[in-house]
Amino acid sequence: MKENLTSGQIPELLRRYKSGRILLTTHLRPDGDALGSLCGTLLLLHEYGYRADAILPQSVPDYYLGFLPEQGLIDESEVNLADYSLLVVLDAARRDRISAAFAASGEPLPMPVLNIDHHPDNPCYGDWNCIVPDAAAASEIIAGIGLNGNRGVPPAAATHLLLGILTDCGAFRFTNTTPAAMRTAASLVEAGGEYDRIMTACYFSKPENMARFEADLLCNHLKKACGGKFIYTFLLPELLEKYRIDLRNTEQVIEILRAISGPVVVATIRIEQNGYKCSLRSKDKQYSVGRIARALTGGGHEMAAGCTIECASFAEAERILLEQVEKELNEIPS
Repeated sequence: MKENLTSGQIPELLRRYKSGRILLTTHLRPDGDALGSLCGTLLLLHEYGYRADAILPQSVPDYYLGFLPEQGLIDESEVNLADYSLLVVLDAARRDRISAAFAASGEPLPMPVLNIDHHPDNPCYGDWNCIVPDAAAASEIIAGIGLNGNRGVPPAAATHLLLGILTDCGAFRFTNTTPAAMRTAASLVEAGGEYDRIMTACYFSKPENMARFEADLLCNHLKKACGGKFIYTFLLPELLEKYRIDLRNTEQVIEILRAISGPVVVATIRIEQNGYKCSLRSKDKQYSVGRIARALTGGGHEMAAGCTIECASFAEAERILLEQVEKELNEIPS
């Protein structure tokens, strides 16, 4: 039977598994919040005397690699499920988005699942579910648990949780920024979180080839529709190859589109194994990219969402996406 929990109830639940071993995982194509909440939770559990391991997702962007802890991260191939009594899933809106194949498959698991997330469309697939849509990041939920506990948050964990909050809020530029998120971030800095290191690694260390790639996208591959209210671009394989860009390092490319004045919805489209991955952002709360993504079997937040369109070509993916964007914007494309 599924049960909904508040963040304050999670420590009591975890204590039931103190004598066992806990396994942590997060979502595919991890972003800063996925890695921040995963590693921050791992370090907190170790600090509090729990035995825990975390599955390191594949395709970690380069700018996060320097933050990964030296102990406790394992490859999925190293996991023996019989060794664990609880699976904790962090920041994964749906079960099929979990990076661990055994958990994403939909097959029954040999252990109960605690699902901790901030996506409003999370269907509560865990045995216990702590879903906090008002939280700016999953890392904010975990930070609250640690900061409100008796033992606090050690500096290394504070750095990871601060990383998750800062990157999901765009360093407090995005509309999911709240007073609570800012207060939590301040508390993590006071606990030893390395704010300067995070800002330098994530926002002030762009490789030259990435800068040239982004410039080429803007100058030669930007497309407009819906009277200029929608702009988008394709992350073409030949362009990625030209500038020696790995797809895992393109997480922040969409932000150069969001920074352009005029459009209210922006998107990037890239090839994936099962189709074309669309990342979407809205700049106006009356237009929901979450609604667009859900119409295409994806999901996310109302202002930041994504989906995968299963089709044969970029042109077909473009047509399908444009149709949904037009519905949301309620206008014929120019």
